[in-house]
Amino acid sequence: MAHQPLDDLELDTLETFLESDRVHEECQNFVMAHGFLTALAICPVTISEAQWLPVIFEDTPEFESEKQQKQILQLLSRLSLDIQKELESEDEFIIPCEIEMGTSAEELSELQEWATGFMEGVFMTEQHWFESEKEEVIAELLLPIMVASDLFDDEEVVQIRQSDKLTQSCIEQIPEVVTDLFLVLRTEPEKRGPAPARSKHAGNKQGKNKKKKR
Repeated sequence: MAHQPLDDLELDTLETFLESDRVHEECQNFVMAHGFLTALAICPVTISEAQWLPVIFEDTPEFESEKQQKQILQLLSRLSLDIQKELESEDEFIIPCEIEMGTSAEELSELQEWATGFMEGVFMTEQHWFESEKEEVIAELLLPIMVASDLFDDEEVVQIRQSDKLTQSCIEQIPEVVTDLFLVLRTEPEKRGPAPARSKHAGNKQGKNKKKKR
């Protein structure tokens, strides 16, 4: 049976549950979970559901029934597969929110939440991202997502975020960057062709020296 992507009703069901009072207050919302699962789909080592589900939920949800539990877990599993299929298509990756930053430090935009979830996925599997000759290009490609997230105070990230114009130029690269990261980490050199173009804001070499805020 062919894989069926989540339809609008299923997406709404999942989004509503992840923002309900049946989950822990630190549970990832839908856009964060999407970013998190995107990073795991890019990681060259498969991470099992048993490993990533507790990270999304933070604590076991209070499902109203076994039927609801089965439904939500299936929706998350299918979302993960949807993301994997989209990455494998090599089409431009679609971020499930507007490519924009929040208007204040206190209120994150959905893109910032997505990027935060993505970086949580990177942190979880970090040893598989930064290997030998790939380390520098991966760090450079991650820069726009680092800028969009609320997890870093590296000098380069801070400098970019001081300029609205530079920040917007940087974050607009994120859909392309996601595809490039997948190609670098998940395909053999002879298959992926030339290395991706350097980010307009490349030069970051702090991929392993992140400062994560909680």
